Amino acid sequence: MMIACLAVSASPSAALAKAFPLNPIGLPFAPDSPKPLSPDHPLYRQVALDPVADMPSKVGSFLVPITSAKELNDALRQTLESANMLAPPGSQPKVRLAVRWAGLKAPAKISASSEATASLSYSLIRVDTGQELFRRDISTFSRSTGGDASDRLKGNARLAILTNLASAVVCLDKAAYMRAPPDCALRPLATYQAQRPATVIVVPRFGR
Repeated sequence: MMIACLAVSASPSAALAKAFPLNPIGLPFAPDSPKPLSPDHPLYRQVALDPVADMPSKVGSFLVPITSAKELNDALRQTLESANMLAPPGSQPKVRLAVRWAGLKAPAKISASSEATASLSYSLIRVDTGQELFRRDISTFSRSTGGDASDRLKGNARLAILTNLASAVVCLDKAAYMRAPPDCALRPLATYQAQRPATVIVVPRFGR
């Protein structure tokens, strides 16, 4: 239940105001989890990152903002850095990662549960020749039940995005050794636990 712990605890309004970070390193997934690369890995600090293509500046609605292009770009950079993939400033990376936003399906509905699917495309390209070495289109799914509907919608959608970043790291790790599966999508081993909805208690007042 790590994601639930990251989600915050005070009230529904606090939960909506501050969402958990989109960095999956150290969190549990199946059938594998992302982890920092060792110095002998071919991609160890060798990856330059392009800005995410085709992503709107804001994802979600005015009442339920889910993420933004700036946040996702920052999250990708932090994730690659945590995984020891991101090339340090001033270095000459061997490859660059091109990422394309393909969409987020997180329908708002009258229900006790929320489902979300995040889809992104990842291409690994040689810096010196421009040759595409590897590509995967990854769609990741998450589901949450109970709690405040708006908080659940937002948190569960963010979990689907976070799981996509985790899937990309694991996939790139394996791709360096020609072991990446056709479907790189991971499954989160935690669910987002939304805050309970605010309760209004009406106390009748009787005349004396």
